[in-house]
Amino acid sequence: MPKVEMFFDHTCPYCYRGHRDLMEVLPGFPSVEILWRPVEAHPKTEEPWHKPYADLAVQGALFVRDAGGDELAYHERVYRAVFEDRLAADDIAVLAQCAQDIGVDHLAFEEALNSANFEKTQREANDYAYEHNKVWAVPTFVCGDKRLDAVEGVGVTKAQLKTFLTEC
Repeated sequence: MPKVEMFFDHTCPYCYRGHRDLMEVLPGFPSVEILWRPVEAHPKTEEPWHKPYADLAVQGALFVRDAGGDELAYHERVYRAVFEDRLAADDIAVLAQCAQDIGVDHLAFEEALNSANFEKTQREANDYAYEHNKVWAVPTFVCGDKRLDAVEGVGVTKAQLKTFLTEC
């Protein structure tokens, strides 16, 4: 079964569109498994002036994964909060509500984010993307030695995704 890693940021409009397009074309590729790799497009520690911050949304995703929750549902709920409801992705209360909406213990979620339990893991996720996989813009899709990199300020197209998944 081919595994595709999708590197994305919950506050990136190109990632939001890429995620939506991926969900539309994915049924045509039933053997493909998606590995969700949330990262910060603009790491808070490196670009403290670049808001909104995505570090807490990434930490929340890592908590959901660790707790055995539905990662896809979390990502979709956070995207909806950010892009449809116009809520802040760097607000723990907003993210905890997203977690609760998908059936994750929101109190444990809040505690984990308030305690920075996933901060180190979140930084490691950034390193895995940017240092190990040489991601330079999101969304980026990687499948073995094949990759589909976003064009900065453009993202990826649905046609590019179909071609990529076919080659994968």
